[in-house]
Amino acid sequence: MWKVMIADDEPKIRRGLRTTIERLRPDMKVVAEAEDGEMALALVQKETPDILMIDIRMPFLNGLELIEKINGVLSDCIIIVVSGHDEFEYARRALQLKVFEYVLKPVPQEVLTSVLARAAETLAATRRQTQYVAWARDQLERNMPLLREQFLRDWVRARLSPLEISEQLQFLGMDTTGGLAMAVIHVVERMAAAQSGERERRLALYAVRSVVEESFADFSPRWIFMDDHDDIVVLARSRGGPAWAEAAARIDARVVPSICQALIVAQAVVEDAPHGVTEAHEALSGEVSARSGHQSLVLLAQKYIDAHYRTPSLALEEVAASMQISPGYLSRLLKRETGFSFVDYLTRVRITKAMQIMNDPAVKVYEVAEAVGYQSQHYFSRAFKRVFGRSPVEYRKGST
Repeated sequence: MWKVMIADDEPKIRRGLRTTIERLRPDMKVVAEAEDGEMALALVQKETPDILMIDIRMPFLNGLELIEKINGVLSDCIIIVVSGHDEFEYARRALQLKVFEYVLKPVPQEVLTSVLARAAETLAATRRQTQYVAWARDQLERNMPLLREQFLRDWVRARLSPLEISEQLQFLGMDTTGGLAMAVIHVVERMAAAQSGERERRLALYAVRSVVEESFADFSPRWIFMDDHDDIVVLARSRGGPAWAEAAARIDARVVPSICQALIVAQAVVEDAPHGVTEAHEALSGEVSARSGHQSLVLLAQKYIDAHYRTPSLALEEVAASMQISPGYLSRLLKRETGFSFVDYLTRVRITKAMQIMNDPAVKVYEVAEAVGYQSQHYFSRAFKRVFGRSPVEYRKGST
């Protein structure tokens, strides 16, 4: 139902228009009448009519002045001037004010019928357009995260021209001023998860991504997305100092072993942002690929050894079991990638840690041995000399 309002200082004209409109157009209802311009303006603000029929000459506020004020209140109201004055200046001014139609009194029924029909068609089209724009805006808001993520993937993969990057940054409301840093995070899956299917792999990726988002929550702006290799990419404003490194370190500390075996994190400052984003991602992806392609299992073994070297009974079988691979396979990988057998690698880790502890002269040699997983000081001294070429006592004297 379209709402109609009539503004005319002649009661007879108002009654005639009301009767004719409601007889000709069942889809229209006259919701208000005004006898002067000021009353009309107040009623417009109250009733918000769809169609307003206005006389030019009215007390207090004439029709043209009223139209000027209404244009600032109702942008989509259809205004029809019904005037008893066939004057060029009035018609010209009405045209400037974008009046829908200018008709003369007395208004023939066929003219009013035609004008109202066109007004209804225009209102219906405007409403459809308004509804479509509102729907499109809602869809845009709903899909903005997806649009932003697709743009970021295209950006880092060099699929966009500099002009397209600039336009989309503006459209998506992404401010890259102030210096940017980037991290590329590769998730090393557990062996069981890798064999269990795509669903479990995706769950692990999104679990890690959630941790990443929490770790970088204090950075603004920040954008976190998955690239074409399913690596998690963080692009955020670099504030200098240790904040960025600390945020990256929190990721590894908070990812529990049940999610994945390990993370490989590569990070760098983006030079010449926004143009250097593609180059930074390419370099970091290459670093991650090199580290994960042939070292991921070895890195996992090294991480486990670093965490458990203090345990005297630590053995190849235990490390292999934690990774869900065979001891023989792990032994071959360690030998190929590090050049050492499991026992030799573990010994070197323990002796390296022992050398750090021995820098404190207050710690006795037997205490050092126990701290790095040796139950016998004698055996520790033999291992130390085999790796370092001198006994612990000789090393301590030499370093002093």
